[in-house]
Amino acid sequence: MLSAQQKGNMAARRGFGLVLRACDLVLRGCIGMALAAGLVHAVRATVASRLAARGTVEGLRRAERWDASNPEYPAQLGRALAAQEADPSEVADEVARAFADAVRLGPQRAQNWAALGEALDFAGDSRGAARAYERALELFPRSPAINWQFANFLIRAGDASAATAPLRLAISGDASLRTGAFDLAWRAGISREEILRMIPARQEILSAYLDYLVVTGRLDAAPDAWRRLIASPERFDLDAAFRYFDALLYAHDVDAMTAVWADLARHDPDRIHAQRNSANLIVNGGLEQPIANGGFDWRIVPMEGAEAALDASAAHDGARSLAVHFDGTRNLDFGGVAECVAAEPDTAYRFTAYTRTEEITTDSGPRIAVYDAFDHAALWLETANLTGTTGWAEQRLDFRTGPKTRLLLVQVVRPPSRKLDNLISGTMWLDDVSLTVER
Repeated sequence: MLSAQQKGNMAARRGFGLVLRACDLVLRGCIGMALAAGLVHAVRATVASRLAARGTVEGLRRAERWDASNPEYPAQLGRALAAQEADPSEVADEVARAFADAVRLGPQRAQNWAALGEALDFAGDSRGAARAYERALELFPRSPAINWQFANFLIRAGDASAATAPLRLAISGDASLRTGAFDLAWRAGISREEILRMIPARQEILSAYLDYLVVTGRLDAAPDAWRRLIASPERFDLDAAFRYFDALLYAHDVDAMTAVWADLARHDPDRIHAQRNSANLIVNGGLEQPIANGGFDWRIVPMEGAEAALDASAAHDGARSLAVHFDGTRNLDFGGVAECVAAEPDTAYRFTAYTRTEEITTDSGPRIAVYDAFDHAALWLETANLTGTTGWAEQRLDFRTGPKTRLLLVQVVRPPSRKLDNLISGTMWLDDVSLTVER
């Protein structure tokens, strides 16, 4: 017979067991509800993702309804609405509402705040736009894209001076924004001195700005950019320097070309082989140095049917020469090897060069032309027409420049043949090219 205490313990154990079973049932129910809720959310998210993937305004609106907590869908909707209209102001209110939803759902996404700022600006709410941009920059202060957008907003608002700081961040942070930023600054009326100050002292950025000035024809502003570029100790892009040189060439500014070449020679003597203490005005006349392919050095322009390159297998003097090989496939009008030479008006010069040929076909072979780069009628001379096979021979021209001649071009040329058998083949070598002033 159980005592009263034993009976009490058994009753307690039965009660505790009932409680455990009840808790288990409740827990199972909660887990089941959670799983069901998670499943529902997963299904809704999947459907929303598929709708958004269509990229249409209607698809994005439906995606918003299926997954109302995802800030990406209203942001995508805002971008889609803006993209479908050529004039952003036409849909500015709707775009602003979409991005307002996006920042409400995802308040830490800086790019959405910037997009909201742009939409509010087009909708006429400048104060709201300013607050949205400020929040975007609080979240991502050095974002090149956001600073670019903010600079545009400031300029539209008439505050060009305040735009220089965000433009500087855009320029320094994203190469794809640089040309647009330079152009925006010029169109906004920012002074050239201020523009130059807002450009970081980095070679690749200054080179890009110099390119911009060249392409847009603002050569009057280019010298300041050039001086700042050449003052940099960095090894810079010669191609950018040569593009500036060629812009001065097209502008017939020989004095500026000469100054740029002298700057390059001082800054980078390993790559620029300027003449020093030599009467010969031809740069790399012995063709012993690599060809810079720009400035006052030799230039080789690729042409189908011919190939020009330095050749260590043949030389009149020294270790190599320049070979021009014609492959026999074309009746070429050739001019693919040339060098610019600064000259003085009404001055006597002597030009000499050594050439060799091997199996040059057709009646029209290569020869060397020396002429006024800006006025062919003022001066045009050619050496002998070179055909067949010949050993090394001197080519010589004595002449006097015209009263306005400032720049000569020394060029290997070959006029097209007028005969039926006109496809030129064979090889010409050039070496020891010289141009001197005759006293």
